[in-house]
Amino acid sequence: SKIVDLVYEATNNKGKKEEYITKFSKIYTPVVIIIAVLLAIVPALFGADFVTWLYRALVFLVASCPCSIVISIPLAYFSCIGAISKKGLLIKGTKHIEDLAKAQVLALDKTGTITTGKMKVQEFVLIKNSKATENNEIQSKSEKFTNKEKILQYAYSLEANSNHPISNAIIEYAKENKTDKLEVEGQKEIAGCGIYGKIEGKEVVVGNKKMLDKYKISVDSEIDNLKQNHEDSNENGKQKNAVPENAILIAVENDLVAYITLSEKIREGFKETLSKLYETGIKKVVMLTGDSKTNAEKIAKACGEIEYRAKLMPENKVEEINKLKEEGKVIFIGDGINDSPVLATSDFSIAMGEGTDIASTTADSILISNNISSLPQIIKVARKTIRIVNENITISLLAKLIVLILGILGIAPVWLAVAADTGITLITVINSIRIFKK
Repeated sequence: SKIVDLVYEATNNKGKKEEYITKFSKIYTPVVIIIAVLLAIVPALFGADFVTWLYRALVFLVASCPCSIVISIPLAYFSCIGAISKKGLLIKGTKHIEDLAKAQVLALDKTGTITTGKMKVQEFVLIKNSKATENNEIQSKSEKFTNKEKILQYAYSLEANSNHPISNAIIEYAKENKTDKLEVEGQKEIAGCGIYGKIEGKEVVVGNKKMLDKYKISVDSEIDNLKQNHEDSNENGKQKNAVPENAILIAVENDLVAYITLSEKIREGFKETLSKLYETGIKKVVMLTGDSKTNAEKIAKACGEIEYRAKLMPENKVEEINKLKEEGKVIFIGDGINDSPVLATSDFSIAMGEGTDIASTTADSILISNNISSLPQIIKVARKTIRIVNENITISLLAKLIVLILGILGIAPVWLAVAADTGITLITVINSIRIFKK
């Protein structure tokens, strides 16, 4: 049913040129009929041969028929939608094709777009010097658990109701460790930060440093200065329990008790896709992520020629998109709830097929195939479509203008008027079908 809705939406959302042609035809048709009538009657009123001018008026009327434009332009746009859908992208209307064709900047979310989105827990580490862990236990009302088991249980209980890739990784890890879920009260999920809730009467926060800052939980300075910590620990020969900058932090009762590190994989062939994107005329590719600068830089280097903006909240991403718009039309690709404001702000937005419903609803198109490697070909098809639309308009108007002038002068025969109508229509229709050609 979603596919049917998209097709219906595509039919109703016309491109600017298509809307202009529709409006133009409504005015153009009655105008040329009036001119043709005047062309037959006015000269006869001044003594000219009525039959001669009637013939010229008929030639004028036949040649002026706007069929070539009215048929070939919508056909070109729908051929584009068909060609692009074969490559796995469903566009919600022909009006978006023009923005896609004119795009010069590509911005992407990291998780689930550049990367596969399937994260795995790499490490689950206790903060040994925290108040909650110094006795190596966290007590509930009825029983004692080892710190690691209890903290994981808290984290799992909070993340269980979220569909974020990070949450999915923690949930999977908890299930592998046969962890039970507890009841959560007053749960709050803050986009780009983390989750808060009360479990067994204790306040639990799981998220990044921004999340802990929001709840005024003091975080060890080692998070901000990891490199120096490692240098010091190497010199002293002691482990200083440094927390990686991109770690997911877990706090219980305003105390940082553990952290989780995650690993993720870049989509296969992304580097090659990047090179092809630049060949299509894309001038800049930028990764927008809420992740740490360290991790963002690592992913960007692995990708190749790509810029990055790290530690971004959803509103910061919108600001970055507005800045990028100053350099040209912007395409944005994302998949999550947090990406929805950015999808709405960009000139042309693409939601990954495996993404959230709100992202799919907000975006101008959906990449059903989840295959970013098809994007260079998709952009080429859009650019080719606009070029063919312009060719059809130029061919139609020039041919008609020439025959109309010759018809008024009495030089053009009827067959030439038919050629200017049916012949040019056939030529422009064939030209539009070329969009399907690889």
